[in-house]
Amino acid sequence: MRVLILKKGVSRIGGSESHARALARTLAARGHEVTLAGLQPAWRRAGLEEGTEFRDGDARVELMRTRLGPLGAAVDSLLPTSLLNERALHDRVTEVDIVHCIAREYTAAGERLARARKAAYVETPLVHPGQTLAGTSPADLARYRRADAVLALTEWERTWYATYGVDRDRVHVVGSGPVTERLPVGTPEPATILFVGRREPYKGYLALARAARLVWRHRPEARFVIIGQRGWHAVLTERAVPTRDPRWFDRGIANEETKLKAYASCTLFCMPSRYETFGLTYIEAWLARRPVIAGDIPALREVVGDGGLFVRQDPQAIADAILELLDNPARARQLGERGYERATTRYSWATVASRVELAYEAARSNALRAEAQPRR
Repeated sequence: MRVLILKKGVSRIGGSESHARALARTLAARGHEVTLAGLQPAWRRAGLEEGTEFRDGDARVELMRTRLGPLGAAVDSLLPTSLLNERALHDRVTEVDIVHCIAREYTAAGERLARARKAAYVETPLVHPGQTLAGTSPADLARYRRADAVLALTEWERTWYATYGVDRDRVHVVGSGPVTERLPVGTPEPATILFVGRREPYKGYLALARAARLVWRHRPEARFVIIGQRGWHAVLTERAVPTRDPRWFDRGIANEETKLKAYASCTLFCMPSRYETFGLTYIEAWLARRPVIAGDIPALREVVGDGGLFVRQDPQAIADAILELLDNPARARQLGERGYERATTRYSWATVASRVELAYEAARSNALRAEAQPRR
């Protein structure tokens, strides 16, 4: 199949961006003609190759211009806007079978292109119900109903769409695979807790910082390693973070090798998020056979299953879960092994790609049927 994947950000850093890159690589390796199109940013971005066109495995990656030139690129890089130059997109994409939008920034342009080219329109909305701009507006819901296929990452997400009138047969649960298939072999360092993610309150970053002080009362040797991008609000919100404590290691935006070594050397992974569509970092930690502590929300209960612990975003609850795993190494190893099994079977990219291919075929059938009747 000829597949166009649209995703505003296509850096190797960030959950949805890494998902798009890995999916494009995997589908291309399976014989599909895949192009991943994203924003040509106004400035150099970490984790993004130089140039406007490059290869990622067998997939082609193209960075698209905005309608307002450098100013539009700057705006699009900072805000949840969509200033994609659609004329340039239509000029580049003349033949395509599937137009697949991941996240919602380029959905309007993607749907128009699919209809113009008589291709199937597929969307992975990555909804976060409860958050601002979470993909739950009336316009979003109407678009999900029009799509030839909606790709959900969990059964919980699929049920959510059905609640809002999206044809359940058009929603396909595909999951996601790990961003990397390899991890360096490493022995876990004693009492080392790893957090990888945007340092946002909803990810549990601030709650983890408060939990650290509670953990240190019982395990003063515990170390906290933090990898991830700071939020724009960090100056105002991170006053309680123990940045001057030598047991709190802030790695910032780390390269891939540093991140992989951190997974391999940690004792456990902790990201008690309040909102997640899936949570790729839990899968990555499992590849190192490390136990995870996740937020107690439906999507994560489904993804993590018996490979970790669940906590509400409360410092004491987080500290108690960390201490439970530090004080019981056998339990920690058991959870890590269960997670590894889930990561390498249920969430391997080969399994995920097979599900996506079936969804694409169903979408093409739906698109062909829709040509014979007026679209709703």
